[in-house]
Amino acid sequence: MKYMGSKRSLLENGLGKIILSECENKKRFIDLFSGTGSVATYVAKNTELEVVAVDLQVYSTLMSDAVLSRTSPYNTQNIYTTWLPEISKKLRNSKLWQQIEELEAQAIKDTQYVFKTRDLCNQKSFIGPVLNAYGGYYFSALQAITFDYMLKNLPEDEEMKKICHAAIISAASQCAAAPGHTAQPFNPEGNGLKYILEAWKKDPIEYFKLGAEKIAKEYALVAGYGLSSDAETYTEFITDEDVVFLDPPYSGVQYSRFYHVLETIARNKQYEVSGAGRYPSITERPQSEFSNVGSSKLALERLLKKLATTGATLIFTFPEKECSNGLSGDFILDTAKEWFEIQTITSNSKFSTMGGNNIHRDARMHYDELVLIMTNKNRKQKSFNKAIYTIANIQNSKTNENAILFS
Repeated sequence: MKYMGSKRSLLENGLGKIILSECENKKRFIDLFSGTGSVATYVAKNTELEVVAVDLQVYSTLMSDAVLSRTSPYNTQNIYTTWLPEISKKLRNSKLWQQIEELEAQAIKDTQYVFKTRDLCNQKSFIGPVLNAYGGYYFSALQAITFDYMLKNLPEDEEMKKICHAAIISAASQCAAAPGHTAQPFNPEGNGLKYILEAWKKDPIEYFKLGAEKIAKEYALVAGYGLSSDAETYTEFITDEDVVFLDPPYSGVQYSRFYHVLETIARNKQYEVSGAGRYPSITERPQSEFSNVGSSKLALERLLKKLATTGATLIFTFPEKECSNGLSGDFILDTAKEWFEIQTITSNSKFSTMGGNNIHRDARMHYDELVLIMTNKNRKQKSFNKAIYTIANIQNSKTNENAILFS
């Protein structure tokens, strides 16, 4: 899935080893800003800890829960032999599907084709949330109605339902006619037309299958779950037997602006949309204090203060330089030292600039990212030698832009 701030490369280049070391003799791992769940899934597959993935956005927790809640791979045969054929049958019996096929057969694939698609998708549909909101913009009419029928007819079996729903979200991310994230679709009246046509050629069923296969193969050693909540609220459930991973937003723009399409699909609810990005009302989009320059520092201070009372071990990752939400690694260090003993590791990483196009502004920039291990000052600190030894070995055997450097 397209996702800014992904920790996959860091996990492969040292962060994973640090996390596993800190998880020894603990009972649970909690990711308080889980995103697509790459960190939570990594821990669930490599330790016998219960893993909880917490995030404001529902799509994030659905993606995580589809893996964390299972302790064995899932056989996808019934998805392909029973569920998908039933979806195809219902699609082809739809009058709207027939109208869409007529448009596809007759239309010259130019700018007017895009506007005709939008007109067709404006017909009021009660099938699902995608066609009226995003058809003709992020998706072709065929893609949109396919997603809607899949969402309307999710399986009754709970495990299959979770995998299918997560795979639909994954497929939508891959098919969206948008530059990176879903902040807004390509413009058909500019250079964006060719990108729209390329995206609209993608078969949502095939991308769904790719997602379903990947998700079904992954599972936890011990069953955990994904949960939609803000980080501060969840602190009341945290204890000194937990390891807590924190990778909060680094942008002053709400993440829900970039993932509203996926969030709508996750909630499976129709919304009135507006603007170039086809956004639901701001009241329907999760708002994080960490993505508000006026509240981010106070939110961080409250969160760390509450986490200090739990006695949990914290692993905190954040860019060293000041970000657009007003937070920086230095500020986090200065705030946390009141309550925590801190071990600091620095890694060189790339971050999305949230809208850069490599013309007027770089799409991705290099930052030094801090990895902070925090233990409450009132508790005996765990030895850090093992983590240092592990990363030192990685340094000797593998050097690249994400190599771990010690400060």
